[in-house]
Amino acid sequence: MDWLERRVKPAVKATYRRPLIKTAAAWRRMLPRTCVIGITGSAGKTTTKELLYAALASRYRCTKSSNSNNQLYDVARSLLSSAPWTQFCVQEIGATVPGRFAPMMALLKPQVGVVTNVGTDHIQAFRTQEAVAAEKLNLIASLPAAGIAVLNADDPLVAAMASHCRARIVTYGLRSDAQFRAEPVTDKWPNRLALRIRHGNDTVLAQTRLLAGYQASNVLAAVATACSLGVSLEQAVLAVSRHEPMLGRMSVYVTSRGVTVIRDDWKAPDWSLLKAVQYIADAQAARKLIVIGTISDSGGRRNLYRNAVAAAVAAADQVLLVGPRAAAASRRLRAVGGEKLLAFALARDAARWLGDFVREGDLVLLKGSNNADHLARLALALDHDIRCWRSHCPRRVICDRCRLSGAPVAP
Repeated sequence: MDWLERRVKPAVKATYRRPLIKTAAAWRRMLPRTCVIGITGSAGKTTTKELLYAALASRYRCTKSSNSNNQLYDVARSLLSSAPWTQFCVQEIGATVPGRFAPMMALLKPQVGVVTNVGTDHIQAFRTQEAVAAEKLNLIASLPAAGIAVLNADDPLVAAMASHCRARIVTYGLRSDAQFRAEPVTDKWPNRLALRIRHGNDTVLAQTRLLAGYQASNVLAAVATACSLGVSLEQAVLAVSRHEPMLGRMSVYVTSRGVTVIRDDWKAPDWSLLKAVQYIADAQAARKLIVIGTISDSGGRRNLYRNAVAAAVAAADQVLLVGPRAAAASRRLRAVGGEKLLAFALARDAARWLGDFVREGDLVLLKGSNNADHLARLALALDHDIRCWRSHCPRRVICDRCRLSGAPVAP
């Protein structure tokens, strides 16, 4: 089965995907009036894509890439879903290894590019953040002179891309010199993120459905892009304010027992761990619990995980480490965790403990990587009978949408 996964499936995928990609290249020439928007960044690109689509769709005919699909095949599918009368096509773009952007740019031919940030995601493949930035620069460098580059002024590596771009530059951020700038108003649970957005002489208060102050950047990126393409500031803010968090990206799950679970379980680059823990530290709740699964792309920063666990122990009434390395990590961190720190090798055992421990009014954070942990099951198990508790799952779909969540599978 492992041999099948590694060798046969990629070959089969390539066989049926290649003709579709060629068809999409021909179809792209049939979309001269469609403005194609590429969105990239180490984090926040999916949320930014959804927010931007909501803002543009309030006025124009639009299409967008689905979920977090951001590779060459996904670009082809997005183009083929666009009709000649489509005014905007919004496409998320990502790369797990160097060299992936060039063929996507050749196919997509974007007129607008948005870069959210440059972090340490996939740092093992790229080695340095500068190499990550160089890959994402392909999007900005490919824009025509009549295009628009929307850049995060708060990120030096993103801001530096302006010097390699012939398109018009639009900046956003918390900096006072950003063209679209924001001042966070509230971002502490149980309040949702509210921010005051300024552009020129105009100021609008955005009361969003999102959590955490760092998502203000996603809101700003979407608003800045939409306004640069003809949507009024008021209309763009109204559209993004109605958007619920993406599933597994600081989304809220309230159980029938009155337990609130904040799910940040889709992906977990190391830099995001402390931010999520700090959000819980600032939150107001009767009791707080933090569940930490697999953290990806540590970039060699060995103390980060230890510091994050120590911060979690200080912020919460109970901290759970889940995964095959949880027990060893718990032993190493016993000095900082004490009795508050528990370890579970299997998600099923963690779910059983959680189900017995939580009570109405509790606030629970799930922080992990969906592809490694599938921690969503811990939240769903508080309400439903979850019958799939496999430890290693090749499926990339989140458990809420997986047909196997109700089927028994050996761990």
